[in-house]
Amino acid sequence: MRKIVLLMILVPLTVSCGQRGSEKKGTDPAAGNELPSGAQPGTEAAPNSGTALPSGAVLIATDIVTEVVIRPDPEGDPWDTEKVAGYKGDAMIDGVFNRIYEGTLTVFDYHSGEPLTTADIKKIEGEFKNDRTKIGKLSFTEDWYYYPSENRIEKKAKSVTFGYELYNNLGKVYAYRAAFRADLQ
Repeated sequence: MRKIVLLMILVPLTVSCGQRGSEKKGTDPAAGNELPSGAQPGTEAAPNSGTALPSGAVLIATDIVTEVVIRPDPEGDPWDTEKVAGYKGDAMIDGVFNRIYEGTLTVFDYHSGEPLTTADIKKIEGEFKNDRTKIGKLSFTEDWYYYPSENRIEKKAKSVTFGYELYNNLGKVYAYRAAFRADLQ
């Protein structure tokens, strides 16, 4: 039984490795198509993006969501505070809000994806008494690239969602409300 399971794993793995080595550069292995325009030799198309990967990069994750609590409970785990000791994001938060109110940035409802108006944003801010320091969590949607020859990882943030703190009856943060999503591309 063990040999059969091992064989079932090794055969597809061996076949896929053999196919990979015989593929021509500049084609999509699944479809046999050429790379998208703008792709250079040694690059591959990033799945679902229509863009070329940087030379030497391997896409290791797409649309990964990374959450960062930027205002951890000071009475909680000291490591949570230490992890964000270098955070200096007030300029980013204020910059995003300024661009919204100037009309140069459209943001979206986190749940529906629908565009929000400046009136919608004013209403959201009003729910938190216009106190942007209550934004306690940032949620980034990212693509991750690995450069094997350099042993380096690069993360490209595609959007950020601001999360306002919600408090229980003891004044402790128990959750975060997604205010909106701002695209970064």
